[in-house]
Amino acid sequence: MGSSHRATPLLSKTPLQGIPAVNLSPIRIVLLGETGVGKSGTGNTILGQKVFRSEIRMRSITSECSVAQATVSGRSFYVVDTPGYTYLNTEEPMTELGRSVYLSSPGPHAFLIVFALNMRCTEMGQLIPYDIKKLFGEEVFKYSIILFTHGDLLEEDPIEELIEENCVVRRVVDQCGGRYHVFNNRNLNNREQVNDLLQKIDSMIEQNGGGYYSNQMFEDHKTISVEI
Repeated sequence: MGSSHRATPLLSKTPLQGIPAVNLSPIRIVLLGETGVGKSGTGNTILGQKVFRSEIRMRSITSECSVAQATVSGRSFYVVDTPGYTYLNTEEPMTELGRSVYLSSPGPHAFLIVFALNMRCTEMGQLIPYDIKKLFGEEVFKYSIILFTHGDLLEEDPIEELIEENCVVRRVVDQCGGRYHVFNNRNLNNREQVNDLLQKIDSMIEQNGGGYYSNQMFEDHKTISVEI
């Protein structure tokens, strides 16, 4: 893992029930998404502690990538928080976003593309899948899961209904192989939602033959993009 721009490392003693004890290999996660959707809060929920700065703002308070680590029940989790897409209006922030791959070296097992259930799909939000593909290449979606925040707003409505009704959301979920999950970041003590997410990540890792989106994949895509 890269050492620059680190958040304070954490040691969590909160047990993650439901995660097989035999599967103790580290998991590396990168959070992607628009400003204000709850990426930092999602990182805090996964780690079980408030390590990333999380506030409700229209302007991103995360201007550079940062990584935090937690050891939970003997298993290490590395989470990389990234700038919001509203911040990415110049080449420099896009380069910063690409650094997330190196901060999760040798590469992330999972990209969590975060959408908020309480926000409309803006024009920028619609461009997120395109921007992610442009930056990381088509292969990135093999390692991606859509994560919806503000799950408490669903009430009795199933998330599947929302996905089906919104063509933008449906398209990006399809791009990610139909993988999605719902979080309520207001409740850090709800570890069941974290357990379920990590089981989905483990399943995706297994589908990918135990692999991850490697630094080399990113370098190869950058080379191809320059040649084109």
